[in-house]
Amino acid sequence: MNKLLLFFAICFLTACSTTTVEVNKEAGYLNAGDAQYTASLGDNETSAIWAKYLDAHNNRDMETIMSMESDSIKIWTPDGRFIEGKEAHSAVLTDWFAAASPKWEEYFSLPAKVNWENQPGQWVLSGSVVTETIEGEEVQQNHLIDAYIEDGLIQSFWVYSRVLVPAK
Repeated sequence: MNKLLLFFAICFLTACSTTTVEVNKEAGYLNAGDAQYTASLGDNETSAIWAKYLDAHNNRDMETIMSMESDSIKIWTPDGRFIEGKEAHSAVLTDWFAAASPKWEEYFSLPAKVNWENQPGQWVLSGSVVTETIEGEEVQQNHLIDAYIEDGLIQSFWVYSRVLVPAK
């Protein structure tokens, strides 16, 4: 009986042990001019930086927002504007916070690394529902973001937006 219990204990421990398996993390590509570069899954720390950045926006914490941006940040908005530099971004945010009180609720984040020789940072692909209050009415938009982060700072991002239609 003891041998039988020992046998089952060994089987159980063997079944529960974890093994390290090498996983191919390649996750796509980027076409740039005549070249194609592979993309791979990035470091989750990049997603954590972006989540902290959105949290600072929700808290209207301009000091934290500005500390997380590079001095030369570049932003492409869904309405076709291009914002360059922290000061310009601070002015736009201040006006937007006052006019619409936007709130972000992130629902996905995917860090990615493009294996491009001149690009040491990583990307975050993120989706959020942004709720604005305009003249007392709530409007929700779906925002998809491509953000480039290098050395722990937001360097640039592109915002793609779609107004959400209330469910019937």
